[in-house]
Amino acid sequence: MMNSEISSLLDKANRLFLNKKFKESISYYDKILSKIPDNLSSLNNKGYALSKLKNYEMAIECYDAVLQIFPNDLSASINKISSLRKQGNLEKALNICDEILKNNSKYNIALYHKERILFSLEKFDDSISCCNRILDDYPNNSDVLFDKSCNLAMLS
Repeated sequence: MMNSEISSLLDKANRLFLNKKFKESISYYDKILSKIPDNLSSLNNKGYALSKLKNYEMAIECYDAVLQIFPNDLSASINKISSLRKQGNLEKALNICDEILKNNSKYNIALYHKERILFSLEKFDDSISCCNRILDDYPNNSDVLFDKSCNLAMLS
């Protein structure tokens, strides 16, 4: 397939995805992947569509495929964390957050997932610490302020 054909298929798939037609978008991502198995956008977007369909196991397989080819891809790592969280695999999700934060200590998306995971694990002090780090950069983030207040309530 030529690049223009791939671009056209990817465009159709993404439009379907944005219109919440996740199953249909997956069929287009699969067409691309049948020709170019390591197409980063198709693998990651297919995983995200599968996640929207609550098929977390297959979504994680897509993210793992991306990470096999591009080990430092933050988008696939964050999407994998999200799917693991939704699956209830909190320790594994937390480990990935920590790996990301080793090299990017201020990566707020990873911090946000981490504070939510820590809350679920009832590690409220640690979750508050993550909230505070995010609030250093975004002091008016209402989601994080709410999460921090929930942690504080759980401590009292």
